[in-house]
Amino acid sequence: MRKRWLAIGLTAVMMTGMVGASAQAAEKSTDTDEQVTLELFWQKSNTNVIQEIIDKFEAENPNIKIELTATSSDTGKQIFQTRMATNEPMDLVQHWPSQAEFRAMCKEGRMVDLSGYDWTDNIIDTYYDMSCVDDKLYSVPLSINAGVVAYNKDIFEENNLEVPSTWDELIKAADTLKAAGVTPFIFSNGDKENCSQKFHIMTAAVADDKWNPYDFYVGMYEGSGAKFADNDYSKKAAERLYLLSDEYAQNDPMSTNYDLSMQMFANGEGAMMITGTWAQSDIEKNNPEINMGMFALPTDDGVNMMISGIDPCIAAMTGTGKEEYAAKFLEFVSRTENAQIYTDYDKSPSPIKGVKTENPTIDLVLGYIEEGKAIPWWRDYISTGVVSDEADLAQAFLMDGDMDAFLEGEEEIVLRQED
Repeated sequence: MRKRWLAIGLTAVMMTGMVGASAQAAEKSTDTDEQVTLELFWQKSNTNVIQEIIDKFEAENPNIKIELTATSSDTGKQIFQTRMATNEPMDLVQHWPSQAEFRAMCKEGRMVDLSGYDWTDNIIDTYYDMSCVDDKLYSVPLSINAGVVAYNKDIFEENNLEVPSTWDELIKAADTLKAAGVTPFIFSNGDKENCSQKFHIMTAAVADDKWNPYDFYVGMYEGSGAKFADNDYSKKAAERLYLLSDEYAQNDPMSTNYDLSMQMFANGEGAMMITGTWAQSDIEKNNPEINMGMFALPTDDGVNMMISGIDPCIAAMTGTGKEEYAAKFLEFVSRTENAQIYTDYDKSPSPIKGVKTENPTIDLVLGYIEEGKAIPWWRDYISTGVVSDEADLAQAFLMDGDMDAFLEGEEEIVLRQED
């Protein structure tokens, strides 16, 4: 981590200087007229904002063209894993720095170590450290996210509702909306990754001073000996998520994927939606005039914890022969004025110095992060092979409600050890 490096002795400082010199040499080597094409593999739906940044970069660097390979949250991981297995690296890849898959590839030497570049000083120290793997930086973080409930302020006002501060108040609000003929929640159960995300958000929402989902699940994975039978919190989280999906969602949520759920919420077809702060830009893309807000999903006595972390990052892959050109794009992305472009669209807090976030939509959420009530997305810190299986399990549970199969499957996945 950056702070630890400051305390290391002269030898480490000399080594860092050598790496920095090498990094600067790499930057200089791109100052040629050679025409280069880079592939950027993008797994999020906000392709328009990254394309805007790409266009600006290409205007400044006419000899470098970036081709955007766009996927979706539901299929991107599978495509990425297939290309890694067949040794088809991308020059640049959008990923998530906390996810086990990404961290494993960094340890395997498949991502370019950016630690020696001077421009990485523009990353806020806290998020620089959060982005590191074994004290080395392999990516540029783009935004900070949190798991939340998005709500339509106009629908709430029309039904004389206040933002719920407890679970009982949330259910009472949902009952009021349902009785008035309004769909309380939009669910995107056709997107298995979204199903998994919602379960993770709910595990944080049921936490209290006796149980922390990150400590519990990651502790299980690391050999604490804990079992699902040792606590009622996992079952409570699953029961509550299934209740909202089964009793308060639109008809046939299995036919709704992420993109459609954004459209439906934006069009006022539902009052609330469990999602992340990243969804604001996708909602407003469908309806720029929507009057919406976001609040933390409450538990019995208020909000104790919420899921949060670095959302996307961009990294450069090794073995392409174009690493120095890819690093040049990362430097461009890390500049305050270019990171501001992303934040203005994404609306989430930025990990880049000097970027301003003016977004009243998330005012009710920011305080919890500042108070330290945020915990990481715990699934990301478990085995690299669980992501797709866990998402399949969550989707099946929201379809059939088989609690025993879900909890038993979750425990098997958490305890699984990859070779």
